[in-house]
Amino acid sequence: MTPTKRVLAIHDLCSFGRCSLTAAVPVLSAMGFQCCPFPTALFSNNLTYGDFTSVDCTASMTGFMDKWQHLGLTFDAVYSGFLANAGQISVVRDAARRFAGQDGLLVVDPAMADDGKLYPVFGPDIVPEMRKLVSDATVATPNYTEACLLTDTPYSPTAGTEAVLALCRATAALGPKQVVITSVPSADAGKILIAAYEAAGDAYTETTVDRIPFATCGTGDLFTSVLTGFLLRGAAVTDSVGAAAHFLSETIAYTCAAGSDYREGVQFERFLGRLVPQD
Repeated sequence: MTPTKRVLAIHDLCSFGRCSLTAAVPVLSAMGFQCCPFPTALFSNNLTYGDFTSVDCTASMTGFMDKWQHLGLTFDAVYSGFLANAGQISVVRDAARRFAGQDGLLVVDPAMADDGKLYPVFGPDIVPEMRKLVSDATVATPNYTEACLLTDTPYSPTAGTEAVLALCRATAALGPKQVVITSVPSADAGKILIAAYEAAGDAYTETTVDRIPFATCGTGDLFTSVLTGFLLRGAAVTDSVGAAAHFLSETIAYTCAAGSDYREGVQFERFLGRLVPQD
């Protein structure tokens, strides 16, 4: 028997609407890991409802970390996602230094933008600060818009392989060993690309998935949570991308067919059993 690996998940917590911690905790738990939530903010509901109330958790975060260190608590991975503000990035970098260490896994999902623009809760100051966090990452998982912002690359609704490879290389040049770019526009309007790149060896692969007509929040959180779980199991990044893409496609297709309110997020609960270790 080996000890259960422990993940420090630094995301916001929405009480309603599946995303962030309400995606990461069940997914990583189903995959056999202890997922320890570290909320960056508390939201009454996710942002797709257009109206919410929230509590910024910045003031308590350093005190939490101090207490964990005092108690001698350790983590096998640190995984960050949606942050309340640009100022929190220094706190997350501190968490990575304290708990990921030199050889630990640091997964950074720079959740700040989509569809060519920043989320309305962020100002332009988030971008240079997010570059600093991405520079610390073992694995960075920006979507196409976020990768363009991080690298000062003009956003284009079409991107060929050479352009996406250049975008991967530019993102990796910031510091991460591995880069996974999601939601890459494809020449085929019915498809979406996911690009994976490993700086060592300049290795590049593309995974293609069907574009399902159901836009909702939390899909990136689900994808990166599954990806993180497979990486912790020792899987290669390309295999982890394929597994995460397959899980996400199945759950989105089911949610779309169910006709549910898109604001509630992806109905992944009945699929969690597929992530449970089989050994």
